[in-house]
Amino acid sequence: MAMKKRTKGNITAPSLPGKDMLAEVNNNEAGNIYNSLFAKNRKVEYDNKDIALVNIRTNPDNQIFRAMDDDEDIRILAEDIKRNGLMHNLVVFPEQEEGSAVYVLLSGERRFRALNYLQEKGDATWNIVNCNVVTTPLTENEKKVLLYSANLQVRGGFSDEAIRRQAIAEFITCLQREPYNMSREEALNATKSVSTVNPRTIERDARIEEKLKGKLKTLLNDKFLTRSECETYLRFEADKQDEIANRFEKLQAVDCHSDDAESAGKNYVEVLRDTLHDAFRELLYDAQRQGTTKEYEAAYEKAIGYFDDGLADLSAKADEYGRVKASSKPEEISAINYEGKKEAAKDRVRKEHEVTETKSSVIQKNVPQMVKKLNKTYSSKAFVKALKGVSKESRDADVAALNEIIEISTKLKNIIEAIE
Repeated sequence: MAMKKRTKGNITAPSLPGKDMLAEVNNNEAGNIYNSLFAKNRKVEYDNKDIALVNIRTNPDNQIFRAMDDDEDIRILAEDIKRNGLMHNLVVFPEQEEGSAVYVLLSGERRFRALNYLQEKGDATWNIVNCNVVTTPLTENEKKVLLYSANLQVRGGFSDEAIRRQAIAEFITCLQREPYNMSREEALNATKSVSTVNPRTIERDARIEEKLKGKLKTLLNDKFLTRSECETYLRFEADKQDEIANRFEKLQAVDCHSDDAESAGKNYVEVLRDTLHDAFRELLYDAQRQGTTKEYEAAYEKAIGYFDDGLADLSAKADEYGRVKASSKPEEISAINYEGKKEAAKDRVRKEHEVTETKSSVIQKNVPQMVKKLNKTYSSKAFVKALKGVSKESRDADVAALNEIIEISTKLKNIIEAIE
């Protein structure tokens, strides 16, 4: 059954409306964050109104979230509405379309699509739907903030990492515009307060979306790269980022002659491709761990050379496999693939060994950073000056800590030197 119409009429708040009122206007509770974002003297007016479903329009700004909802999700929601009624009103704002009044959604597109589904199935109950109509003139940015805040609250952790990243970054950008004029830090904190996503995840999403550029971002959105590896690639200079992206783009373009059948699994060429990807990634990680610029450059060039050699080998094997697949019978292809996978497994072990051999030791990875910090302290006049105000007990503790470093360093040095 349709939601009972409330006879409320226009309401003009003499001052900023309370959270309960805004939560009622937007039943997704986005009113709470919107309330805090409005200027103190902001007045909000809204109507409770029955609107023909055909006069409601989807919001272009909701496209990013719309991609997450498939037809099955909408069908399930429609059946729930049919059983239990419309528990939360749609939230809309009025607009003119070819001289006629229409209403654009600010919140509730999934419910709107579910109602359309019921209507298409012959259920006329939902030809008219009760809506909350925001009548206060809002800027396009204010409308977008209200829409995004609603989605960020109700969609949990998001099933699609790329969509979540883009939504969080766009919301932060909107909060830095009129009329909110937040700093980046304030906008980030506001996003954390409105979203159910883990705050640290929000920080990482925002950083990646803001800083990752060009082909690397495309490869991430294509899910060819992971977010964690892209965070490492961000540490490289812009020209190196382009080189890395170009290599991965070539790797993505290799035709592995995959079988589209769901039960097929990966063929041996795909296994080789994944191995090369993993090895290249690890070598790039290792380059970032080097202690000096010279070591860093050498490790980076080694990673690039390793990849280029591996790509040439992979491309040759992919071409060969493609020719075999085109001319052989299924059982022959299966046998070739079986042997190829055995060889690919051996190749993976060999490559992993090569990568391990090229990595610097745990000493080389960790000591340079420690030495750098200690040198900075040693060179600081402020440190010496500050010591005069430190208690003898604290100074003795510092000496004990340094003696511990000296002792373990001496032991490790002796072990290394003792190896023939």
